[in-house]
Amino acid sequence: MKCLLRISPFLGLGALLLMSGDALAGARQSAFKVDSNKGKNYYSGTAAIDGKMDTAWTVPGESENKGEWVEIALPHSDLDKLAIIGGNAANEKAWTDYPRLKQVRVDVYSLDDDQNEKQVGSTTLDLQDKAGWQILDLPDAKVGEGMFGGRMRITVTDVYPGEDFPNLALTEFKAVLKEFDLPAKVSESGAPLEGHDSAMMLDSNPKTFFATTAEGAAFTIGNSGLSQIGFVNAGKDYARPKKVEITCGTVSATTELADDIKGGTVWAQVPAFNGYTGGAFGEPVVTVLEVYPGTNPQLGVAELKVKATNADAL
Repeated sequence: MKCLLRISPFLGLGALLLMSGDALAGARQSAFKVDSNKGKNYYSGTAAIDGKMDTAWTVPGESENKGEWVEIALPHSDLDKLAIIGGNAANEKAWTDYPRLKQVRVDVYSLDDDQNEKQVGSTTLDLQDKAGWQILDLPDAKVGEGMFGGRMRITVTDVYPGEDFPNLALTEFKAVLKEFDLPAKVSESGAPLEGHDSAMMLDSNPKTFFATTAEGAAFTIGNSGLSQIGFVNAGKDYARPKKVEITCGTVSATTELADDIKGGTVWAQVPAFNGYTGGAFGEPVVTVLEVYPGTNPQLGVAELKVKATNADAL
């Protein structure tokens, strides 16, 4: 599977015992609402890690909410934070109609090489009653002692009541893992200008740069397990990435970048569809959706940088 980062200039767990390279997209949950019209698993825990704002893990209407849980598998990694949208964020009315998370307990478990599990972290977190992402600190926890990873479980301990419905809905969450730098790779790219091939943005020399026709510019990054992709612009003489879309499988993330022409790095998030940052498998392909104009119409990138979070990237 390739993760596609396209640069387009003209838009104005089932199994939780896993090896670090074999994390599966999915989530387990204590219970979920079943709707035969929308599909049996439409409201399952996986709806809370699919990157979509119009789907949510929703518990059954008869549930008391407290004590319900959802959990994901984690790769061999270091856990840092929890990012979460604690209610139904499909629209403003849905947010108040359904109960929202007020407090959760987060339990973290690690596996050794014999697949023996032990708890390596537990904490209680309070959430504000506001729509949008909340980033909450977790006690540092190392997940996985060898080739295996572990899991993270979020248990509901309190909710803000809904106005019309009794059952909790949770739009999105992801485990934020600690990042590390990697040497970037490019396995293929669009037609470069002569003397400005993709190797120029991998040589740690900001005076050399990759250049290509801005319209339809694209390249494939030869790393997996990435959480962020960084761009160092080639200066004001060339067009610079303004809006980039990174697509991994069926999930996309679009980032609008600052216009830095002084050699700084501007970062774009890689979508996390396994419930943790760096959870995009395969080689990312990059499309730039919009550019800042330069003296020349061609796109120029002086350096490409990448950050990863787990052993999939090594």
